[in-house]
Amino acid sequence: MRYATHSVFKIVDADADEMTEHYARTLSPAKVEPLQRGSLISVEDRHYAVGRCSVWNGKCHSGMRVTLSSGPDAYALYLPSSGVMAIDTGRNQLVSEPSIGLLGDMSRFDRLVLHEDRSHIGIAFEKSAMIRQLSELLDAPVNGNIEFADTVDLASVKGLRITSLGNLIWSCLDVDDEHQSSSTFVERLLQAMMITLLETVPNNYSARLAKPASPAIPKRLKRAIEYMHANISSPMTITDIAEAAGTSVRALQAAFQQFKGTTPLNYIRTTRLECVRKELTDPASSLSVAEVARSWGFSHMGRFAALYQQSFGEMPSDAAKMRRGDNE
Repeated sequence: MRYATHSVFKIVDADADEMTEHYARTLSPAKVEPLQRGSLISVEDRHYAVGRCSVWNGKCHSGMRVTLSSGPDAYALYLPSSGVMAIDTGRNQLVSEPSIGLLGDMSRFDRLVLHEDRSHIGIAFEKSAMIRQLSELLDAPVNGNIEFADTVDLASVKGLRITSLGNLIWSCLDVDDEHQSSSTFVERLLQAMMITLLETVPNNYSARLAKPASPAIPKRLKRAIEYMHANISSPMTITDIAEAAGTSVRALQAAFQQFKGTTPLNYIRTTRLECVRKELTDPASSLSVAEVARSWGFSHMGRFAALYQQSFGEMPSDAAKMRRGDNE
């Protein structure tokens, strides 16, 4: 078999403890409960892992509630064929039923409620894979999360394409060995699904994706950009960048103006500011504004604050307050 099967199971009339143990052993830590106290649970699932994606077909014959201790760092697409499922994210509740799909950040999922006779195809994409694909489409670095619209109208023309592609992916996986497609082919289909979702499901990068594609940039400019991102928190001069790219300073400046509409140093500064903003708004970070700024190469706090406000329309201290949950 060419694909690693992460989980294949069929459980009929199991109690809540059995299901909780099964999820912890085969999928992820979770608390599983029937929707009606004392009822038994009947489910079946086939789950495949392909590269940095997972694909599964789940069927819940009875209703059940799944409370997650922590969701995976991935984006999940649900393509229902029957029944209703609701997902609590802490901020709102997402509801999926036939013709209404869901696309969301699994790390924000708190609880899934699957009603009787719910079935769907699910596809999960590691965040890093989806962000890398977005970066390729934009031909620019992506430093933040992708915020997709929660629901997908599968009855629309675009939604029907997403469903058809999902069914094609599943049909290539859930077949006998002699009929399987190559892993390369399935990985390309999953890449096509990522591109389709990024281009058709509204998200916080949709406006940028809608802009005409820029012409292919020279290899030396790509090398310069790769060098910048690899050393983004370290001091660097335009001479360092030009040498790493194998070009002259003048040629590098001209390439940035032609293909990026900016200078190399402005490009570095903008990227560093985006990294600062990401860290300042990260609830897991406890560093002060000054500490974060210095870690990304900003030594003059007054100049840094002015640049930050000019770029994001707020002071860096405002972002830090939101991270801490201050209401001042």
